[in-house]
Amino acid sequence: MKQIRFILTAIIAKLCCMGMKLLHRQASYLPGKIALKLCPDFIGRMGRPETVIAVTGTNGKTTVSNLVTGILRDNGYKVTNNSAGSNVDAGIASALIDNSSFFGKPHNSIAVLEVDERSSLRIYPYIKPDYIVCNNIMRDSVKRNANTDFISYIISSAVPESTTLILNGDDIICSALGSKANKKLYFGVEHMFGNEHYGESSDIKDIQYCPECGGELIYDYTRYNHIGHVHCSACEFKNPEPQFCAVSVDSEKMLLTVSIKGKPFDFRLINDNIANIYNTTAAIAILTELGLSPEQIEKGLQGINIVSSRFDREVCCGKPITLQLAKSQNPIACSRAIDYASKSEGKAKAVIVIIDDIHENTDNTENICWIYDCSYAPLGDESIKQVIFGGPRSADHILRAMVDGVDTSGFKTVDDIYKTVDLLDAKDCDAVFIMYDLYLVEDARKIMDAVKAKLKEADAE
Repeated sequence: MKQIRFILTAIIAKLCCMGMKLLHRQASYLPGKIALKLCPDFIGRMGRPETVIAVTGTNGKTTVSNLVTGILRDNGYKVTNNSAGSNVDAGIASALIDNSSFFGKPHNSIAVLEVDERSSLRIYPYIKPDYIVCNNIMRDSVKRNANTDFISYIISSAVPESTTLILNGDDIICSALGSKANKKLYFGVEHMFGNEHYGESSDIKDIQYCPECGGELIYDYTRYNHIGHVHCSACEFKNPEPQFCAVSVDSEKMLLTVSIKGKPFDFRLINDNIANIYNTTAAIAILTELGLSPEQIEKGLQGINIVSSRFDREVCCGKPITLQLAKSQNPIACSRAIDYASKSEGKAKAVIVIIDDIHENTDNTENICWIYDCSYAPLGDESIKQVIFGGPRSADHILRAMVDGVDTSGFKTVDDIYKTVDLLDAKDCDAVFIMYDLYLVEDARKIMDAVKAKLKEADAE
């Protein structure tokens, strides 16, 4: 009876997927939602690709998933991926439906699936991934994934013993995922790496005490938040040794050198943000484990860029304009965006911030504590000459900067995000950074176009 229900569900879901595509819809969520409603264990009954890779963690899931998928496809592999839609169970089901026959037989031999941390219990026990890649476990939205102990417990509880874990060894919360039964491989970034662009950070740390004995942790150095190297003051606990380690970066030539099990190889550097260096190293690690050579990985990297909805840069009148996603309610993502702007080149930078949580405040209680988990101190860097906060949270942002001790006397605020460009002094800046929320991607691009127009107008005068 259960098998009959599954077959009928698979046919219905497949027809739904095909119908939505005829209507020029992505079919990235609804077919899976229908399938799980009709058959709760639908994912487990679907035909499983030969190799399943899950990519999870607080930040970097989409980038790593897209890197791995893009490089595999460039090397001739046919890959199932959920990049077009949701990373929860309905989105995973939809991706599998889209890439299977009417009766659930997979078309592709490899699946690379971005998986939301909270959805682990509804996905891993059914699909049993061969590999799970996790970039980091950090504080996140208080409405979803705020507590790192909670999230790491959920992931570890769902991981099958047969799964190989590829973990960020510089994140001691992430590197502890899984059980003793799991094979674990680690990636990281060497201590003496790069320059001040990748140096110490004063961000709040998500772990202060040893997970083994409870003793105080001593941070030897940090990249951001708790990412870095630590040792316990009371026992021998420390970070695991990475098998895949970024050892140097050349920002001018855009080259990243990664040591793969002791041997150095050069790869194209897609972005010099430290978070994306971790993302690239994570992708190199899993691709190596899948059997790709460094040459094959490098070939794939040549044609890949960071998804433009998350990071983009254009130059207008000799001045770079950078679009950078800074997710609301995700304090680490916001902090990293601000820190990146402060450490980027330029002596008269302008920063436009349009981040808010208003889109998620329907029928619930407002909570702006995420703003106070962010680090606004880098906005006080002497290279940042203009800061403009736009949108309904603009006053909250400027107050938070004041709490961090930043001199905000020259900062500007406006409720209408499009009027932020009116407040920009185009003559007195050599670079512009626009930080935005995920639901404001199109708005951020319109603001970028307005900034370009204003720079051209100033250049013509």
